[in-house]
Amino acid sequence: MTLSLVKTDDNDLYIREYLLYMQSDKGCRPRSLIVYRQDLEEFKNYFTTKDLLELKERDIREYKHTLVDRKLAPRTINRKLAVIRSFYNYFLNSEEWQQITRNPSRNITAMKVKKTAPIILNETQAETLLDGILLTGLHAIRDYAMFLTFLTTGVRVSELINLEVGDIDFDNHLLHVRDGKGGKDRSIPMIPRLESALKIYLLNGTIYKSKKRKGKGKVVKTVNKIDRSKCGRDYFINPGNPTNALFLTQNGTRFSERGVDYLFKRYTKMFNLYRKKLSLHALRRSCLTFLYKQGVDIFILKEISGHVRVQTLEHYLHIDKSKVLKAMHKHPLAKQGMDLKLVDLVRSARG
Repeated sequence: MTLSLVKTDDNDLYIREYLLYMQSDKGCRPRSLIVYRQDLEEFKNYFTTKDLLELKERDIREYKHTLVDRKLAPRTINRKLAVIRSFYNYFLNSEEWQQITRNPSRNITAMKVKKTAPIILNETQAETLLDGILLTGLHAIRDYAMFLTFLTTGVRVSELINLEVGDIDFDNHLLHVRDGKGGKDRSIPMIPRLESALKIYLLNGTIYKSKKRKGKGKVVKTVNKIDRSKCGRDYFINPGNPTNALFLTQNGTRFSERGVDYLFKRYTKMFNLYRKKLSLHALRRSCLTFLYKQGVDIFILKEISGHVRVQTLEHYLHIDKSKVLKAMHKHPLAKQGMDLKLVDLVRSARG
């Protein structure tokens, strides 16, 4: 049997076309595009002698088996399959590309993922983190405002580091998240505690003046000093490289995700809050869970969190099962027992 070699350029062209669509039409972030490219390159390299747009369902199923054999995590396999499914959907629905009439990955089922309770900070742990930062933080005002923003607005870390000073709307008590996930903007109400923390951080510069005495002549010199544990944003500004970023590093630059993660792990370890798999994302989950427990409607949570689908929140919310049972007891039909007289009446009628 002779194998017909396919030009690599064709498959590369398909991948480039799809990624361009995801970037320009879907507003995918560079980080997501990198993952999609890696998944599709891996997929392409498995079928070195075939045109990707000519693959059949059995080919996709075979590829899925190879992923399982590699003992990849179910969530990882499902992500790769989702990228492949999206890839084919693009070409299936595109007017410019009409090579396929059916998505070959349509009937490929996802792996079953074991449900685990999401890792979050409870209310006491969240207060311990915030109090600890104020008491021991090297740059307490900045770090307190940063982590309070996480815990009270539920922003993603990528959204937090992209916040600018102009995104804080004190007049309308709103935090504007611009160009969030999927390229969407949203506005999140700020609670008074967060507004107060941000005002202190933005307005707090030089804290105190100290007097220095030199030698026997007791020459008194007044020097402006900044208390590093209480300094605000002005302290971090680099005049040679100004930026509108809200949260600044010691170098006067915008934080990186790694930089914020380093601070988070350092503080949680310092206050004995750290545990395996505790990440910055736990702060986002914690915020949404706090609000959910207070009775905030799940559709409002969707708007606050910036999720496209309500179903996505199921993985975020830590729901106490005992409270679910208690809630079910509030059902209007829960208090009524079986009407035995009605049962007797029905039986006698049948008899």
